[in-house]
Order: sequence, then C-alpha cells, then structure tokens
Amino acid sequence: MTKTEQRIIDYAAEYMVKNGYPPTVRDITAELGYKSTSTVFEKLVKMRQDGIINYIDGSPRTLTVPGCCYVRFNPDGEEDQNDGE
Repeated sequence: MTKTEQRIIDYAAEYMVKNGYPPTVRDITAELGYKSTSTVFEKLVKMRQDGIINYIDGSPRTLTVPGCCYVRFNPDGEEDQNDGE
C-alpha cells in the first residue's frame, strides 16, 4: 500500500468515526491537498481494484473500508453499527 493510500484509509476511518458516515471524494481531495477530484477518484478506483476499499459507483458517501467498524447513533439515540461490509 502506498503512503497516499494509507492516508486515504486513515482519513476515511477517522471521518467515519467522527461523523457516522463516509467522506466524499471532495472531502478526501481537500484533506490530501489535491486540486482535482479526478486524481483522488483514480486512486480510489485502484484501491477498490486492489480490494483495499469498496464503494458504489455514482453514489456519494458509500466508501467502506473492509475491517473498519464505526458506530453512529440513529435519531432515536440507539446505536447502529457499520462493519465496513
């Protein structure tokens, strides 16, 4: 895994824990200091091909990191878990 890929994983995991949902490509682009979302998108495509992450094409905030579990609370205050699958 490259350093950039690791930075993306670290940021995505931290973002998901903090916010309860995954970051967008724009969020990741801003965090890494890139100017173009296409650069980050190309990296995400490669990471998905390598099995490092997964996401649904054309849908924002669907990025998952296998093995990464984050917890969020639904409007009723009950805990929901997402195990990255």
